[in-house]
Amino acid sequence: MNIGILTYYGVHNHGAVLQANALKSFLVNRGHDVSFLTFERNYDFIPPKNAKKYKGGISSIPFYFKYVFEKGVPNITYNYKKSQILNKYRDRELPLGKKYDEFNGDLVIIGSDEVFSLEIGFNPCLYGIGVNVSNIISYGGCFGPTTIEDVKEKSLSEKITKGLSRFRAISVRDGNSQRVIKQLTNMESTLVCDPVILYGYEKEMCSFIPKEKDYIVLYAYDRSMQDKNEIEAIKTFAKKHNKKIYSVAYHHNWCDKNIQATPNELLGWIKNADCVITDTFHGTVLSIICNTSMIVKIRNNANKLKYLLKEYKLENRIINDFSSIDQVFSKTIDFEEVNSLISERRNLSMKFLNDELDNI
Repeated sequence: MNIGILTYYGVHNHGAVLQANALKSFLVNRGHDVSFLTFERNYDFIPPKNAKKYKGGISSIPFYFKYVFEKGVPNITYNYKKSQILNKYRDRELPLGKKYDEFNGDLVIIGSDEVFSLEIGFNPCLYGIGVNVSNIISYGGCFGPTTIEDVKEKSLSEKITKGLSRFRAISVRDGNSQRVIKQLTNMESTLVCDPVILYGYEKEMCSFIPKEKDYIVLYAYDRSMQDKNEIEAIKTFAKKHNKKIYSVAYHHNWCDKNIQATPNELLGWIKNADCVITDTFHGTVLSIICNTSMIVKIRNNANKLKYLLKEYKLENRIINDFSSIDQVFSKTIDFEEVNSLISERRNLSMKFLNDELDNI
């Protein structure tokens, strides 16, 4: 079967490329031809000056001068090298196909990740609008921080409802997304796991073993974990337990090391860490599949991250105040129970996909 995937494949983010590759790999392993459909991303809901960092080109030059001034040369150098690593991974693992409105294959799968989010802009194709095939489904679609009130406020209820009504089946990865779908369309959607959990990356996480020992992985966007009180609390915690702090895949100048890593190497760093400190969805997902203790700070991503932790009975990993970091770390994770839940969620998710693929 010829399948096109619509997702955010070009994000400067290890989690984004790992989720894209995971869904592709699941499908390829079942004998399907898979490509990623291209589209031009919309940025209407953020200030034009912020959109420049995504668009590139001459108009972006002032933004990047300001960025260099604020972040410093080491951060810029780090992110340039990171972009080269991710581009190489994409070229090898994420084959680009036709533009979404030119694709004439058997099936389009929309998702995973925040494909339904309106935080940055409205991308009609991600709701099936302009997709010229009769078979459209979503896998693990997510509205992210977007609520039904946001959809209504932006006067997009009718357009999104009309687009989603074309889907033969809808699956989402969190409760908020399921509720929004129901309120907009009165359609039932299936809860599935993120593609990273679906695929598992069992071989990949064992393909790289760091030489370093006794370390904590910090996996957080470089714009976060910058509060001086948070930094001091993390440093105090690491010193108490005689651990080094390694920021992997993002640059934080206060960490002991800033590690460049391929997506597969990131899995190895996390699997062999003594603990992961993160405020991201995929940082938590990777910790879960690697069976690594994690400490999670929830920020504006509660809709998806809090649901994920509840789904795997890991709510006690949430840290409200970094002064309690030791208290959270001291709690033991029953990974036997976590792995049982992974198996359960994975089987249900596989069933959703296999049922839809078999019915085309």
